[in-house]
Amino acid sequence: MNKKLKNTKKISDSDYSGTNFKKVIKNKVIVGVLTTPKKSGIHPLPEGKDSKLKREMVDAATEKGIFMYFFYPQDFSWAKETVIGHTCSYPNSKKGEWVRGMFPLPDIVYNRLSYRKNESQREVQDLLFRLENNSNIYLFNSRFLNKWEVHNTLSHNSLSIDLVPETQLFNKDNLGGLLNKYPELFIKPTNNSIGKGIIKIKHKFDDCYLFQQADSKTKWNRCTSINQLYRSLKSIINYEDKYMIQKGIDLATFNGRVFDLRTEVQKDGKGKWVFTGVGVRIAARGKFVTHVPNGGSKADYNEIIKRVFGYAIKEDLDRQLMNISSIIPYVLEKSLALSLGIISIDIGINKSGIMQVIEVNSKPASFDENDIRKRHLSNLNEYFLYLVNKYE
Repeated sequence: MNKKLKNTKKISDSDYSGTNFKKVIKNKVIVGVLTTPKKSGIHPLPEGKDSKLKREMVDAATEKGIFMYFFYPQDFSWAKETVIGHTCSYPNSKKGEWVRGMFPLPDIVYNRLSYRKNESQREVQDLLFRLENNSNIYLFNSRFLNKWEVHNTLSHNSLSIDLVPETQLFNKDNLGGLLNKYPELFIKPTNNSIGKGIIKIKHKFDDCYLFQQADSKTKWNRCTSINQLYRSLKSIINYEDKYMIQKGIDLATFNGRVFDLRTEVQKDGKGKWVFTGVGVRIAARGKFVTHVPNGGSKADYNEIIKRVFGYAIKEDLDRQLMNISSIIPYVLEKSLALSLGIISIDIGINKSGIMQVIEVNSKPASFDENDIRKRHLSNLNEYFLYLVNKYE
């Protein structure tokens, strides 16, 4: 990739609509964070938790000598070579106060669009395409990942094939074939996150199949044949090619609730993949998905692993965790040819202590664990500096 990242646009005081950022920006790396507005209006400023997380990003960037601003897709102007955005803790603002400004084009655009539906819009796709092909701007974390492309990639590589459960695209033949092999299956949409649209199937015995939706309050539905099950699922799914079937992992439990791991890996100041941290996500009682928006809760990895498995095999679990964290980003980046720099990996542990990858996300939400979040911000900004030095 031949990108000359250092922005050489001459800055004039009149560019910033009364807010003088000239002295702040001069000779600094400029990072523009492409984001999703959390409320309606023209150029809305962040509020609440969103504001707190973005202030942390700006403060961490400032400590590294980076100027960071946030912007929405419609506010990027190629013709004027400017971007309308917002930042905080800079001239003409009180500490922590958000201010709007008109900024020069960034050296790096960090794609943090929160929703697939926003990223899939035509004007956003056009912007991302132009950014990807612009020699003066580096597009960081270019897009969401599709669950099927992730599985297909990992299951066809000798390094990662054993790290993923058997998965096939949804259709009647694949459904029947997998039900003959496994007592539990999951039906997953290929383009959703945080557990939305997931369906669990239990094969109790020959004429009894049960299924339940993760985001539904209804009880288990009973079918007496694969044909009936398939018809029932079709009435929910609608589009077969947007769903896949995955072997169920007999997840380990804590206090009678299933749990899995959420792990983050990212590139550091040397451009190398590093392990950022891991947290445990525990499902609500009676639920089979662990995502917090679905009632899940968070817990400390070391504490839960020791209490569930004991000290004897924790060392082996740690080894498996590090193995997955090193192999998965390497295989995905090499095979998909994406500008990845950060991913989260959801990992399931079965009752025998074997780990497998459940899901990989290129747009991970912020960890609530303070130590992980601090390492994340430090690595992120060190990587931004690495990119500029590498491509200038």
